[in-house]
Amino acid sequence: MLTRTAPRAALSALTPSLRLTCVSAASAALQFQTQKFHASSAIRKGIYPDSADPPAPNPESNNVAGGASHVKEPSPLTDPEYHEYSEHYFNVLLSELEQAQEDGSDVEAEYSAGVLNIIVPGVGTYVLNKQPPNKQIWLSSPISGPKRFDWILEGDQMHEKQDSRPYIHGQWIYLRDGTNLTDILNSELTLNLPKDIYGESEE
Repeated sequence: MLTRTAPRAALSALTPSLRLTCVSAASAALQFQTQKFHASSAIRKGIYPDSADPPAPNPESNNVAGGASHVKEPSPLTDPEYHEYSEHYFNVLLSELEQAQEDGSDVEAEYSAGVLNIIVPGVGTYVLNKQPPNKQIWLSSPISGPKRFDWILEGDQMHEKQDSRPYIHGQWIYLRDGTNLTDILNSELTLNLPKDIYGESEE
């Protein structure tokens, strides 16, 4: 009966060249088994050109604003309302920019014919302009890129309390991802625009 050490004793009895051949053959066999194991594992788990497309981990939601289900599309605006709300927003923004300049900011602003250029040294130029045909405000930012903002006014829906509705007095919102124009300007230009610009105008 062979013990566990018998193969090692038998191997030591061989000539050095024959012993090396046996060791090399055993090593090659072990390497082949290891490679074979990894290859078969990769075939089961890998994705190849002829593989079926995997399902998306998070299918896109129908909620384009990324918020409550009722913030999906612009609130209706008449032409006079659009001009009033957009002009009010630009006036508040210009006042805030003037205050920033008085506080020592290097930001420069030029406003003409519904187009506001905000020049930030070392960053670039922000362009905000009114789009009356679409009733939108467009922003081109050197940081976050171009966005088109629609007027959103929440109503008394979804069993919400009035002070929990962020758009109760109206906000300019990028419907694709729910981004708020005021939030972008405050963040990127380090301004202090009030969150509820239109609510404060009513007080």
